[in-house]
Amino acid sequence: MHKTPRSWAVLDLVALVVLTLETVAASLMAVGYGVYALLGSENPGMAAALGGVMAVFAAGVGVFTWGFARRRRFALSGALAWQLMQASVGVWLLTVWPLVAVALIVAAAVVTAAVVRRLADYGRSGALDES
Repeated sequence: MHKTPRSWAVLDLVALVVLTLETVAASLMAVGYGVYALLGSENPGMAAALGGVMAVFAAGVGVFTWGFARRRRFALSGALAWQLMQASVGVWLLTVWPLVAVALIVAAAVVTAAVVRRLADYGRSGALDES
């Protein structure tokens, strides 16, 4: 594979930071739902279930973040799928919380651009033909 230009390295770094922040946010939401279930939810079963779902999401995004940081091919499809879900939530929130929505959409676009660029590098090097 050829060397990546400096601007692509910056894009990869920004995408990694975004993926890391998304992992931390999902983890904090999982813990928050768990605490809410224990400390006073009217429906603790629902809060615990939401905490479990967020924990699974956090674990998945964490694995994709780890893979992205180590340039593993398996992480690209998962990171891309997560960004598509995040962008759809951003579009849904546009009329209610426009600043949050724009932040979600921009973060999704940055990671998507990094993923697509890496896939293009794999395609140019012939690495995708081997799988």
